[in-house]
Amino acid sequence: MQVVYGVKYIITIALTLLVFAAFSQSLDEIRSEFHSVVLNPDDSRIFHDFVSEIENASPTVQAYQAVSEALLAQVVWNPFNKLKQVIKYNDQMKEVIEKDPHNVEIRFLRLAIEYNLPSFLGMSTHMEEDVTKIVDNLSNFSGMQVNPHFGKYIFGFLEQTDLCSPNQLAQMKRSFDGVVITAGME
Repeated sequence: MQVVYGVKYIITIALTLLVFAAFSQSLDEIRSEFHSVVLNPDDSRIFHDFVSEIENASPTVQAYQAVSEALLAQVVWNPFNKLKQVIKYNDQMKEVIEKDPHNVEIRFLRLAIEYNLPSFLGMSTHMEEDVTKIVDNLSNFSGMQVNPHFGKYIFGFLEQTDLCSPNQLAQMKRSFDGVVITAGME
C-alpha cells in the first residue's frame, strides 16, 4: 500500500513541476515578447493579442496584459483612443497591484509605463513608491523576488532613466556583482 502511495506522491510532484515549468516558460516568453515590443512599438498589437489569449492568468501575467493596453496607445492614431487605452491600462494595473502589492516585476511594469506617459495625463503618481520597492528588493540578491536576469533588465532601466540616486544604483549593483547569468532575456 505504501508503494502505491509513494508512486502517487511522485506522480503528483512530477505533474506539479511540469505545470510550474510550463508557467515559468510562458512567463519567460511573455518577458521576451515585452522586451521585443519595447524595442519595436509597431508590434504592440501582436503583443496585445499574444497576452490577451492567456486565461486564468497570475497577477504577473495580468500586469503584462494591462501593459499591453498602454502599449496599444502607441499605435492608435486617434487621441481619444489613445487616452481610452491608457485609462484601461490604469484601471487594470490598479487591480493587479491590489492583488499582489509586493511583486517587484509588477511594480517595474507600472514604473516603466508611468515613466513614459505624458505628464499632463496626471497618471504617473506611483513612480517614487515603485522605485523604492524595486530598489529594496534588488539590493538583496538572496531575497530577490525576480529572476536575476530580469532583475538586471530592471536595473538597466533604472540606470538609464536616472530614477535612482547613485547610492541606490550602487546598492543594487553590489547585489549583482559576481552573478553570472547564462540564460534568460537579454
